[in-house]
Amino acid sequence: MHNLKSRWWRGSLRFKLILSVLLMTGPLVAMLLYNNLYAIDVVRGQVADSYKKMLTLYMNQIDGGLNDIDAYMNSMSGIAGFDLVALESAESDSEYYSSKTYLYNKLNRDITLYGSLSSFFVYQERRQDYMEVYKSQNLTIEERDRIQLYLIDLIESGSIPKDGSMQRWHYARIGNNHYLFDIIQTGGVYLGALVSTDQLLEPLNSLQIGEGGAVLLADDQGETITESKLVSASGIRLHRSEESYYLSGSDRKYLIVESPSVRGSFRLVAAIEDHHILDRLPYLQGLIWFITAGCVLFIPVGLYYMRQAILAPLYRVLVSMKKVRSGDWSIRVNMRKGASDEFRILGDSFNSMMTEIETLRVNVYEEQINKQREELQRLQLQVNPHFFLNSLNIVYNLAKVKNFDLTMELTRSLIHYFRYMFRSNTAFVRMKDELEHTRNYLRIQTLRFPGKLTWSLEVPDYLESMPIPPLVIQSFVENSIKHAVTMDKPVHLSVGMDFLDENSGSRVKIAIQDTGVGFDEIILRELQAGRSVENDKGEHIGIWNVQRRLKLLYGEEMSIEFDNDPSTGGAVVTIVLPVNPETEEAP
Repeated sequence: MHNLKSRWWRGSLRFKLILSVLLMTGPLVAMLLYNNLYAIDVVRGQVADSYKKMLTLYMNQIDGGLNDIDAYMNSMSGIAGFDLVALESAESDSEYYSSKTYLYNKLNRDITLYGSLSSFFVYQERRQDYMEVYKSQNLTIEERDRIQLYLIDLIESGSIPKDGSMQRWHYARIGNNHYLFDIIQTGGVYLGALVSTDQLLEPLNSLQIGEGGAVLLADDQGETITESKLVSASGIRLHRSEESYYLSGSDRKYLIVESPSVRGSFRLVAAIEDHHILDRLPYLQGLIWFITAGCVLFIPVGLYYMRQAILAPLYRVLVSMKKVRSGDWSIRVNMRKGASDEFRILGDSFNSMMTEIETLRVNVYEEQINKQREELQRLQLQVNPHFFLNSLNIVYNLAKVKNFDLTMELTRSLIHYFRYMFRSNTAFVRMKDELEHTRNYLRIQTLRFPGKLTWSLEVPDYLESMPIPPLVIQSFVENSIKHAVTMDKPVHLSVGMDFLDENSGSRVKIAIQDTGVGFDEIILRELQAGRSVENDKGEHIGIWNVQRRLKLLYGEEMSIEFDNDPSTGGAVVTIVLPVNPETEEAP
């Protein structure tokens, strides 16, 4: 059932119209959306390139500063540098402290040459002596102690990173501060440099990141080096990417641009709020979204108008045609005001066609009724020629023996009989008239078969005014006499009626029974099966006559049953008819 509905929906005009509108507007909307996304992607790319260049410039400056520090430290530990060697080779305390003082003054003097450098430190492993030179005095004593403990522990544990590459600077978080450090070793003397990441990022504060953005340092694993609430609060995930930029963030999206360092395992990261970037194309983006929203809004409006202008009139015509198919030929299409001229013409044509068809059906129906009337009249006018000739022969014999009383009685019965037979102007008569006609017929047959035929008619008085087709009872009585009455033994024929009150309506049952030999078994089976039993000689023509007339008048509301009485062996015919059929008025 679902498949049938699905196929009907796909084949309907409504589906095809909606599909046509979507096929026309869908590509336009898709192109606008693609253009919008393409414009956004272009703007993002341009902004990312701009920030990439600035980050690369700043990163080059940072790498340049770190490279200068590395070059200075290399000169201190190289062949030309005797300061660390003198500190390592000092035998006495006076020589050691003299070399240490000289080295301290030198580092203290030279530290000012490097803007990003926070401090130098020297550690003599044999004496376990630690010396530090700070450029700024902003650090507290506790913070300096933490730095000293961290570096000494790092050196003594042998955990100093040893990279053969150029990336010599490594990240460390000491206390609440973040640092980059580099350590070189000359014998048992270690020289190191410490750079505060906050000091590295200080020049970047002037970079126009926009409201909600930030510049920070991150390592190669995506962990932030500088403290940033933005990353944790916005759900930003940092990772290496081959692309020039990528988007990240949970609630708000951020454009992430990175520039890796050559001198260390860290990278400079700029997080720019995506909304801030798209603010640079408000008019174009607004226009595209306005057109897209307009398309989405006007498609239902257009479909609704199309439904009112096309589908609704077609639906009225379709509903009318369905009602016509179900048998309602009086239906007419009512087109509302404002309907298109084409649909008005279609509706008027349909109404005119239905009027003509209804008129034609009335004419055909009347013609069928007339044909049925003619057939009923023709059936009613059928007279058994043997009965007619036998009746005349009886009259002749009675006149020959001069039995004038019986001759007059028989003649009177024949007059009433044939007068009733020739009443061909009505389809129904009163039960009283049908019974009187049957009595006349039985009187005639009694004179024909003296002493061999007895009969009885038991009919309630309240059924005498009931309408009944003429010659129904007489035809079955005639059939019983024809096949049951012989000169060998007497036969009794009875006609009885009874009123039936059923759920489907009031009915009357007419039973016609004789004490003759009954129906032949073959003929009985044919009659019970509803098949005709007439043969070339016209036998059982009376039964076929009555069945045909009752079928024309009552349709499926009547029934006739044939059987043999098991006690007497005679034939039994039971007729059930409606009490109040649609009839012509009986005279």
